[in-house]
Amino acid sequence: MTKERRIRIDGTDHRLLISDEPQALLAAKAAGRAVLGVENAVQGDWSLRGIPYVVPGWEYDTEELEELILRRHLGLPWMIDLTERLMIREFVKGDVKQIPKEEYAGEEAVFRSEETMEQYIRSQYAFYEYGTWALVRRETNELVGMAGVSSPGAEIFEQYALRNLPEKSQWLELGYHIFEPYRKLGYAREAVTAIAEYAHEVLSAELLAVIHEKNQASRAVAECLGMRVVEERKLSHRDVTAQGNGTDRKWPQGYLLYAEC
Repeated sequence: MTKERRIRIDGTDHRLLISDEPQALLAAKAAGRAVLGVENAVQGDWSLRGIPYVVPGWEYDTEELEELILRRHLGLPWMIDLTERLMIREFVKGDVKQIPKEEYAGEEAVFRSEETMEQYIRSQYAFYEYGTWALVRRETNELVGMAGVSSPGAEIFEQYALRNLPEKSQWLELGYHIFEPYRKLGYAREAVTAIAEYAHEVLSAELLAVIHEKNQASRAVAECLGMRVVEERKLSHRDVTAQGNGTDRKWPQGYLLYAEC
């Protein structure tokens, strides 16, 4: 069976072909169209190689999924959420121009140029369907910061036993960074509250965060979500105070592992 959907995005109509017939899908894809494959048990084992999105049955085809596929096909950002003051969406190349150079930390080097930003968008969002997202002030369309979730890095597993975390289907690390002119306005709490809900409902994940013990602003943001400290690394006399307005995981000492549990 083959169906065609007409979907309006940003005021323009687009078409998506949905089918459980391999030839129809491959022909449409070859013609440059957006497609969604549906597994067909009656036909037995058949290859959907080259079809980027496949669902196990027609009942899994939703309007939200259809819009996501079209946005991926058109290179448009996926909208994560709209809060009272913020639009939380995927980054686009043009956002590079709005990120103040002094705001870059080592882990944010990927956002320094349009080339690396484009690579991040293509590899991170399309493959994982999550990542670091843009925080845009709805009233002025200004980029006020970035926040999102990522797979916990090896440093976390090396430095923390994670033995105090209950077994869950998936743990993701929460990160947030508000740019200097927009701090102390509640944007971080507003953003992470929406992101936590998205992580739970869409990604079926629980959240953790690694925060320096002296970063009271970031600790307060994590605690507003009900996160609590499950493990810590004490400061030694050689450690120095962490700077910044987000979560970090660079030093083995002086850091707290927060988690939802």
